[in-house]
Amino acid sequence: MAAIDLHEPRRPVPTKRVRVLAACIYAAAVAALMVGVLPRTDATFPVLMILLGFPFIFRMVPRNYLYGTRSPRTLWTNEETWYRQNMITGVVMVGGGVIWLIRLAVA
Repeated sequence: MAAIDLHEPRRPVPTKRVRVLAACIYAAAVAALMVGVLPRTDATFPVLMILLGFPFIFRMVPRNYLYGTRSPRTLWTNEETWYRQNMITGVVMVGGGVIWLIRLAVA
């Protein structure tokens, strides 16, 4: 049995609903910033892809019907399938964005 440290304060664990709400707010804020506030350049969309891909890589987006790779396989199987597929999606988004930026820099 593991020992419990009574002197270390316990951090509250955010609920799934709070994590989904935070992920959707993050995505909306990034999209609004990139499209509405910053000037539109050739690099706007690749940077948007990179910023929206990071939460998937770090498994910050729980299973939901709003944000993420939604398919019958990811929504109706176990949580690990959701996180694995969305991590792959995040890596592809970030990698594609970085390659696109490199191509813009070279051109």
